[in-house]
Amino acid sequence: MLVCVMACSGQTKRKVIIDQDARGPASTDQQAMLVLIQSPKTEVLGITVVSGDQWRDEEVAHTLRMLEIIGRTDIPVVPGAIFPLVNSLEDIQRWERLYGKVVYKGAWNPGYRPDPYAVPALREGNPTTRPAAEDAPHFLIRMLHQYPHEVTIYAGGPLTNLALALAIDPEVPKLAQELVFMGPSINPGRLDPEFYETPKRGYNCWWDPEAARMVFRAPWP
Repeated sequence: MLVCVMACSGQTKRKVIIDQDARGPASTDQQAMLVLIQSPKTEVLGITVVSGDQWRDEEVAHTLRMLEIIGRTDIPVVPGAIFPLVNSLEDIQRWERLYGKVVYKGAWNPGYRPDPYAVPALREGNPTTRPAAEDAPHFLIRMLHQYPHEVTIYAGGPLTNLALALAIDPEVPKLAQELVFMGPSINPGRLDPEFYETPKRGYNCWWDPEAARMVFRAPWP
């Protein structure tokens, strides 16, 4: 009877792909991933990493090290997009000249590492494991075809990886069980002055608005 209960409970685990910008160490990005990884109700198929709060390669290193620390190196870490589809630092600087300073720019913030490919020595220790050789859009496509209508995608960062997957395979949304997105308030109103003073709350759309447009218009269940 106990074996039967354990088997049934294993079958009810929700398959999840975490698509995330993964600033580290010990940031809210990393903690959000830990919630899903450690939940008894979820099976994390992989973590697809996108630039956002930090550049992708440093985020990948933090994520690999986090998985080493918690003993979950069985979860693949898959590098995704480094840059937005269209948006660029030059575009943001032009916007600022026209309309005023943008307080939070994520990986483009002054003082952050100007080289998007540089990975510093990590405070938590450098990882000894390596990321997957596959890229994030193709990993997403492969998993959704392998487990049709069974996979929840948790998008906790900019939507560039999902937009690229859509461009390669427009059937991707129809194959997902659902998409869960950590995004901004749709209509915050003047009662939320922080929304107007900084794009931080809407950052996951602000970083790559073209990707957000593509993903929001796709036919997700």
